[in-house]
Amino acid sequence: MTDFARIAETALDRIARFDPHLRAFALVEPEWVREEAWKQDRAAAKGPLAGRTLAVKDLLDLRGLPTGGGCRTAVVADAPAHAAAAASLMGAGMLALGKANTVELAFGTWGINRATTTPRNPWDAATVRVPGGSSSGSAVAVAAGLADAALGTDTGGSIRIPSALNNIVGLKPTRGRVPMAGCLPLCPELDTIGPMARTVEEVARMLAVMRDPAAGPVEPGPKLARQARFDDGEALAASPRGLVLAVLPDRFLDGVEGAVGAAYLAALARLEALGARLVEVAPAIDPVACVEPSGLLMAGRAWRLWWERIERYGSEMDGGVLGRLRGGQDVTDTELSRLIRVQGQEQTRFYAWAQDYDVLLTPTVPLTAPALADADEGRLPFSRYVRIANWLDLPGLAVPCGVDAGGMPISLQLLSTPWREGVLVTLGHAYQCDTDWADRRPDINRLAG
Repeated sequence: MTDFARIAETALDRIARFDPHLRAFALVEPEWVREEAWKQDRAAAKGPLAGRTLAVKDLLDLRGLPTGGGCRTAVVADAPAHAAAAASLMGAGMLALGKANTVELAFGTWGINRATTTPRNPWDAATVRVPGGSSSGSAVAVAAGLADAALGTDTGGSIRIPSALNNIVGLKPTRGRVPMAGCLPLCPELDTIGPMARTVEEVARMLAVMRDPAAGPVEPGPKLARQARFDDGEALAASPRGLVLAVLPDRFLDGVEGAVGAAYLAALARLEALGARLVEVAPAIDPVACVEPSGLLMAGRAWRLWWERIERYGSEMDGGVLGRLRGGQDVTDTELSRLIRVQGQEQTRFYAWAQDYDVLLTPTVPLTAPALADADEGRLPFSRYVRIANWLDLPGLAVPCGVDAGGMPISLQLLSTPWREGVLVTLGHAYQCDTDWADRRPDINRLAG
């Protein structure tokens, strides 16, 4: 029988020791955690997730706690119920530890939050480096071993970017795969909730629990043949042999850091050795071409969702987030309609092209984590390869695949067509079983002195 009380105390002790240096958590209430542990002990929770600890991005509700949304003044003062995704995982025996820090209202890729706090990337004890965003605290909590796994959200790469910069696995599912109930929105046409953990196996186990059994294709966008079933055991046991992988021609790697490009090519060679077939081909939609339209759609929707909060609390908000939100005023209703129409057209075009391939492989991000002092929020270096998944509604998986000369993590991104999370899990799991990148741990004792 799982001893949840012991698990809770061990986790709380570790958070108390290390999180003052890492700032992964926005809120940990020890008595709330102990109460949840008592409930799990009474329920005698069993299964593959029983006893695993969970950090929940502070965009999702946990009953009895505020949902801050990365804001100085909480968006929800006292959540009446758990978010659906969190409730599913807790029902499967996971112990929620508290709320993980996020970029304010999840609107940023660097992981910076000047309204509350910016988590520290744990992979460099000498230089403070960005954690990536917006699910910054979720990634840092898992990477540093403060939680076994985490929930994040992904509207423009916000699960995969921090996963890449922190050497963990992050899965952005097809929109509609995981119910959004109890989660603060940013852009409903792009928003998703997904799992973050050290291994593909664990995120697969989590997704199997979180999935919405009624999930099907979501408007807007063309309807595909329904492929909503996800079987984690089947996906993890399957072989990658014979899978057809689309890989980027060299010109799509222009500007990518040398270590990232080398790790990408090495990962391709390893997958080919595992029996997959590689085809060098230009995607029907250039990933870079998805950055601007998805950003406009995001800003336009976010402004309409949050303008009243901006009027009331703008003076205490992160200036960078505030500027991005106010930029949404310039996106007219006509422009929003056009963007959604173009999005549907490009989805149709890409899905037709993708019928010949099981997975498209890219670097997750083109560089390793920069120093916080060098961050330039006017640039979007992390968005280059990830936004395509949100714009075209593709499932995406970020998997550790290397390190640079300074030991900073590098990540491989796996993309497929809607509802095909299973093939991503098959390929990513096989790759992890054949490599040891996921076994690396940051030395957080150096951070704590």
